[in-house]
Amino acid sequence: MRFKFELGENEKHTVEYEFNQLLGRLSIKVDDKPVQESVRLFSEPVRQDYTINVGQQEKYTVRIEKERKNLYGQINRVFINNRLTQFYQGV
Repeated sequence: MRFKFELGENEKHTVEYEFNQLLGRLSIKVDDKPVQESVRLFSEPVRQDYTINVGQQEKYTVRIEKERKNLYGQINRVFINNRLTQFYQGV
């Protein structure tokens, strides 16, 4: 699953999320710079949260919740400053 979104009005930032469930590889980037990377081979948790802080003058707290479906697939929820802003579901 891969998605990207922009934050900020005066200070623009791009947050990019990519997770490959088959290979267990996760990457979260802010403005093309990696802020979170991991590889998980076995026993992926059912639910996992990632929190990052974005911005200097305009500060945002971005939380991405990744929830694994029973067999294959996932649900991702994006919260900006503790407010649900986006919802992604798929493989």
